[in-house]
Amino acid sequence: MLNAFKIKNLKLRICPRRRGAYLPMILMISTLFIAFAAALSTLAISNLRNASHFEKYISSLEVAEAGVNYYMWHLSHNNTDYCDDTVCTGEPPYGPFIHDYKDQNGNVVGQYKLYVTPPTQGEAVTKVKAVGTAAGSVTDRSVIADLGMPSFARYSFLTNTECWFGPEESVHGPVHSNVGVHFDGTTDSIISASSKTYKPANTFGGDNEMHDGVWGSGGPAGFFSFPVPTVNFNKISLDLLNLNAQASARGINLGPSYASGYYIKLNADDTISVYKVTRERTTGINISFLQTYPAPANGVIYANDNVWIDGTYGKDLTVAAELSGNQPAKIKIKDNLLYKQKDGTVRIGLVSQGNIEVPSYAPTDLEIDGALLSQKGHVWFPQANGYIKNSITIYGSISSYDFWTWSWVNGTTVVSGYRHTTTTFDKYLTLAPPPQFPSIGNFSIFNWREE
Repeated sequence: MLNAFKIKNLKLRICPRRRGAYLPMILMISTLFIAFAAALSTLAISNLRNASHFEKYISSLEVAEAGVNYYMWHLSHNNTDYCDDTVCTGEPPYGPFIHDYKDQNGNVVGQYKLYVTPPTQGEAVTKVKAVGTAAGSVTDRSVIADLGMPSFARYSFLTNTECWFGPEESVHGPVHSNVGVHFDGTTDSIISASSKTYKPANTFGGDNEMHDGVWGSGGPAGFFSFPVPTVNFNKISLDLLNLNAQASARGINLGPSYASGYYIKLNADDTISVYKVTRERTTGINISFLQTYPAPANGVIYANDNVWIDGTYGKDLTVAAELSGNQPAKIKIKDNLLYKQKDGTVRIGLVSQGNIEVPSYAPTDLEIDGALLSQKGHVWFPQANGYIKNSITIYGSISSYDFWTWSWVNGTTVVSGYRHTTTTFDKYLTLAPPPQFPSIGNFSIFNWREE
């Protein structure tokens, strides 16, 4: 009885409750949560700071680029000001010239410092270094850009009319037509046209259908670009005025000859002999000696008459021919016109208001080194049936208002001109054209890099 009673009144306590037993666990979990939250907050703040720093880092580059764009605009309005409307002192690079960079609301978002290096002798490139710093940033970014005004000499071929390159032709350097290009050859540079579409003439491989501004079986087609802005040949009239003034100032200025024109002989010792042309015949020209000049200080010769030219030369030179009476003057290349060396240290430019011609009495094998530009005519061998030559080699560039050609064919048979033609683009002309050679537009960026 006693044992049964004890079992009946026994209180079983398997999980006794003790006050505060869960507190350490709660504290531990809370501590872990707070530590995790703090870590997340620290990471978030760090990410925000990094994002802000990166944003300012990117903005500093944009500010530097704005500095380059500003000075490109500045040169477009005054292309000989290398000191930002101040007096140049000391040695280049000139600067720093400091400007605030503002947003469209007038708020200052950064600052750039400019350092400007004028073109070196024989070049046409202004070097600008811009150091940009975004507002609130301690990190700057530096950009170096080569700025220049592209000239007609930047093209391997340029024309105001349509043109056609055959399947056997390989072109090096940019090509542009203000109308359209039928291109069946191969290229390593841009082939561009101002027209979106055009109807090629039969003489340029047309089929009475509309075609893209640049079309044909050649390529690579990835180099075809159209439509692009037109190159304005009329602007050359202003350049001829400038060449006239430059020749009067520090060059050689030849007025009307009151005969057929002038023969300019470029001598190997870099002097220039000038003759009066009294008569042109089918076999050559009659001349009388006038004077031998030293190389012009600014490399410019201007003639208010027709010009015949040949020789070998080792300096930079531009020869311009404008009016002959009431007619556009011509330049005729009567024999080899050669650079002493083809390493970018010699540049010759011929700028004619009328044609640039190779006459029928030129050698059967002819080489022409230089940038050839006709404002209102052709660059060509004028058709003269029966006058068939062997080879012509061009090292430089050709810009012709009307079509250019060195050979005339009947089917596949050459009936006049040169049987074999080779043209090599002088890549040095892109950044360093001949002195005062006509430009095609405003300043642009030739090269750009971050320092």
